[in-house]
Amino acid sequence: MSTLNHNSTFETEIMKNRSALMNHALRLTRHQRDAEDLLQDTLMKAYRNLDKFEEGTNFKAWLFRIMTNEYINQYRHTQRERSSVDRSESVSENIADARDISYDESLYVENSEDFGDEVSHAIHLVPDDFRTIVVMADIQDQSYREISEKLEIPIGTVMSRLFRGRQILRKKLQDYARSLGIIRA
Repeated sequence: MSTLNHNSTFETEIMKNRSALMNHALRLTRHQRDAEDLLQDTLMKAYRNLDKFEEGTNFKAWLFRIMTNEYINQYRHTQRERSSVDRSESVSENIADARDISYDESLYVENSEDFGDEVSHAIHLVPDDFRTIVVMADIQDQSYREISEKLEIPIGTVMSRLFRGRQILRKKLQDYARSLGIIRA
């Protein structure tokens, strides 16, 4: 395949998947700027390693895997840095810093305007591993197989995490459901 055709195919695939990639980056980072940086890093890494992509496999899943791995690597790096900084700061300074941290919940869930603040907040409280799968399955309506391929985990793991994520979300929303009369007190 010629370089021009190779680049053209890459650009076409990126344009088809850019929105989904950005949404995934937002779910991972919960911050617009961080998501944009993660998307840029992902695309650069994918372009540099395009020769490693196996023709005939799922390009979108390959991009999602690169993004997820990139996020994990960045997270670990940040945790190592934070750990060394935390040793030199007092506990009270850390607590004060934590109060200053905020994020835009509406960025984290695609179509979040469809949910009330209570639901968006409850989704945020679900641990990352479970939340990602709950969002992909219940909000984006992706199949177990699609989730499995994108996250490169077994379907059984997807099903287990989805079940546990839904249980956590159900507990978080129980009082809200009672207040709306959806379930009895």
